[in-house]
Amino acid sequence: LELPERVQHRPLPAVEIVDMREEFRAGNNDIFSGRLTTLLEECVSEHKQAMLFMNRRGYSTFVSCRACGYVVLCDACDISMTYHKGENRLRCHFCGAVKPLPRVCPKCGRPFIKYFGIGTEQVEERLCRLFPNETTLRMDTDTVRAKDSMQRMLASFARGEARFLVGTQMIAKGHDFPNVTLVGVVAADATLCIPDYRSTERTFQLLTQVAGRAGRDECPGRVVIQTYSPGHPAVRFAKAHDYKSFYTYELEQRKKAIFPPFSLFVRVLFSGEDEAALSAAVERYAVGLNEALKSALGPEGERSLLLFSPSPAPIRRKQGVYRYQILIKLLRTVKIGSAIETIYAFASEHRGELYAMIEVNPQDML
Repeated sequence: LELPERVQHRPLPAVEIVDMREEFRAGNNDIFSGRLTTLLEECVSEHKQAMLFMNRRGYSTFVSCRACGYVVLCDACDISMTYHKGENRLRCHFCGAVKPLPRVCPKCGRPFIKYFGIGTEQVEERLCRLFPNETTLRMDTDTVRAKDSMQRMLASFARGEARFLVGTQMIAKGHDFPNVTLVGVVAADATLCIPDYRSTERTFQLLTQVAGRAGRDECPGRVVIQTYSPGHPAVRFAKAHDYKSFYTYELEQRKKAIFPPFSLFVRVLFSGEDEAALSAAVERYAVGLNEALKSALGPEGERSLLLFSPSPAPIRRKQGVYRYQILIKLLRTVKIGSAIETIYAFASEHRGELYAMIEVNPQDML
């Protein structure tokens, strides 16, 4: 099914790519490029509205010591804590744990603590400084926790009570604001660097979706995508609104790497509080499962077992619990059904040893 054009034959918004490396070389260290700032000013003077997309909440994505390189991590999760300026504290986005912002480095004791990275809070703050007489709304999971708060915020923006709407992927699709003529993607690279084979596809989807919020009425729309990777296919094809070419490109890349849909990933995820015991149990489990798979596949089908890797999960610890996984990659052959049945049957037979969650083509590889 295709939707080749917008309602009433309205044109798709013109998309501009801004290379943030060039901005830096030109002496601009701001989170907004010169081009985006100019278009925001035009938006204000023309009494139009703008949406700014930043797919990271909080003020800064991590806090580090410039002297020794120490990064403040969550005590319960193997992940850096995000600085929330409104609360003036650090928060883990996995388990919700909070910490005060340290004045000195917990490791070396020197007072060179600085926060790095951009979040929606920082984008909102910068807009308020640039346009102090304009109202800015911020939509992320930190601001829409109260009942009906999201609907109230959207209704307020639709009535024109705010000039700017800053948000995460909550604002990327499904919204129709006739007065929005400008969309700014503050950091397109934020979703490109995630270690998941779907990151290119998901970035293209987000860029295409959020671009579609601009110019939905009679006034034409404009989109500015700020990136350090202007030549990346996800960015180039999104600029051209060319999903067919992106599909062809991405399918070819998946074929070369034998990624889904040409193969299938199965992840068996284990968790436990004692890491040494968990690691040993996973190794025993892996030996038995590997033998069961080879027996089920036979000598010919065994070649379809492209990967069998027991290891710690990419995020080794969440909420104080250690996580290990067996990642299996299977070529799509007539034997794939037998392989999956074997994996589930083995899990059922060994349920008493430790908890194992099976995911076929997991949506989250972390």
